[in-house]
Amino acid sequence: MKRMFKYLSPYKLKVFIILVLVTMTALGTLLLPNYMSKIIGEGLNADFQELVDDEWVNVDRCDIEANPNTCRVEQSSNFDVIIHYGSIMLGVTLASTLSFIALMYLSSDVSSRVGEDIRSDYYKKINSLSLYETGLHGTSTLITRATNDVMQVQNFFIMGLRMILRIPIIFVGALIFSLQKDVTLTLVILGGIPILAAIIVVMFKLVMPLFKLFQKRVDKLTLVTRESIKGVRVIRAFGQGDREVNRFAKTNDELADVGYRAGRIMSTLNPSINLIFNLVVLTVVFFAFRMVLDGRITDYVGLGNVSALTQYAFQMLFSILMLTFTFIMYPRAEVSGKRIQEILDLETSIHDDGSDEYNEYPFKGKVEFKDVCFKFPEADKNVLTDVNFTAEPGETVAIIGSTGSGKSTIVNLLPRFFDISCGSLKIDDVPIRDIKLNKLRSLIGFVPQTASLFSGTIKSNIAYGLDNAEDKDIINAAKIAQAEEFISEMENGYDSVVDQGGNNFSGGQKQRLSIARAIVRKPKIFVFDDSFSALDFKTDSALRKALREQIKDATVFIVAQRIGTIMDADKIIVLQEGKMVGLGKHDELLKSCEVYKEIALSQLDEEEIK
Repeated sequence: MKRMFKYLSPYKLKVFIILVLVTMTALGTLLLPNYMSKIIGEGLNADFQELVDDEWVNVDRCDIEANPNTCRVEQSSNFDVIIHYGSIMLGVTLASTLSFIALMYLSSDVSSRVGEDIRSDYYKKINSLSLYETGLHGTSTLITRATNDVMQVQNFFIMGLRMILRIPIIFVGALIFSLQKDVTLTLVILGGIPILAAIIVVMFKLVMPLFKLFQKRVDKLTLVTRESIKGVRVIRAFGQGDREVNRFAKTNDELADVGYRAGRIMSTLNPSINLIFNLVVLTVVFFAFRMVLDGRITDYVGLGNVSALTQYAFQMLFSILMLTFTFIMYPRAEVSGKRIQEILDLETSIHDDGSDEYNEYPFKGKVEFKDVCFKFPEADKNVLTDVNFTAEPGETVAIIGSTGSGKSTIVNLLPRFFDISCGSLKIDDVPIRDIKLNKLRSLIGFVPQTASLFSGTIKSNIAYGLDNAEDKDIINAAKIAQAEEFISEMENGYDSVVDQGGNNFSGGQKQRLSIARAIVRKPKIFVFDDSFSALDFKTDSALRKALREQIKDATVFIVAQRIGTIMDADKIIVLQEGKMVGLGKHDELLKSCEVYKEIALSQLDEEEIK
């Protein structure tokens, strides 16, 4: 949590002003009881009078209870004194109120900006991480940390800016004023503070583990909710609605259980504090009463001091109460701060150490894998081993193999979603690590296995990878991707709305829009990672024909499961358990690669594969 305070640095001036405003409001709170005691002590007078020779004469003291007929108290007031101190109180109240309004505004402003900065850095960090690092934590916890956890830290900053300095000023100031008024009654007030402190410490130790567990349960609830919503079609298709409801209910109950346990502990806090609070005040009043009986308080000055001490007792104990509320927020903020910092401290395995000299380099698109191997960090076994091939501009290189053979891993190495573990990977004889990431990825039009669309319009989705894309380029890309037909049938054409996740489009339509998005960039290298799986054979054939005609100078990689999609590729790479077991054209592999022949015969008959 301490490291979260660095986000206050850009707002030092505002924080300084906040501290000044806090001091002003605290001083205003402290001065009001003192001026009230002065009004009582100096504005009101009580004179003892004794009847002597039928005349009332002022005396130092007489016993009213013993001599009610010959002893009386004459009450009087000094209106000028009351107006004087009343005017001062009015001015202090006005200044304190204005300061408090400004304090509320500035503290909210600073905490909101701090939350904004944390979310910005967090999102930048997520974008800089490799697929491996983000996969370690999972989408649900990453979302929770960016929302719920940041909000906990932001709320603590609001409370902290308003209270951290105010608490000691009020406590110390009230203590000093109290000692000036009466040492004995002040000691009575201080007697309740150790009890309050003990309660706070016990509560803190009990709820801290629960707050940590609470955040983990929030992560789990987010995960279950996200999976249920995303997989709603599968859930309904398999009739597992009740099962998912029960799963959510169980997770929700686990979260609620932690909340109830923490709530039960915290529910005893306020009653305990209020009990001590009231006992201290009653004790002060009792001792003041005894002091009146003993003759140590004999005038309105003493009564004014008792009135002020009662208010200062409230202020001292209230400052402890505010400290308690701050402590209540701190454990959750600390847990959340650590969770955020855990992500911010992650070291990505992908470092952008490339040279600027290649930013204007005229790349053609030649790709060379030489003795490439890859394994995930902390893994014992390679996912890829001894991958060797060259893809020239204008060539189509297909990659096929069984599930888990490493097909997608090969193409994920090109844009450096992962870094190779050994060997070399070059584009136009330049090691890809020597190329800046932005430049490297601008060379590649990548179409992943799962087509992802963003909320907006069809036009904005196709132009997603090219800020200055012209309408003619967008239309041409859609035609090549065989998307023009269904787009033209829509009421608003290219301005038609795309719902979140592209839910208003079929799987094949989403794939074609994703392919158009890659084409509009006019990259040197195309990567189609099983991107034709949702297309019918007619559309698949027409799309590949259009690609050959329109992007004939680019290097094309196609990862596919269907033999029909890759039969006419210039090179076909056959993978098995991370190793290349075949490289060549379709006809060559049918003769030389048993694995490829088995795959082909499992999909087509003897006549179709020739």
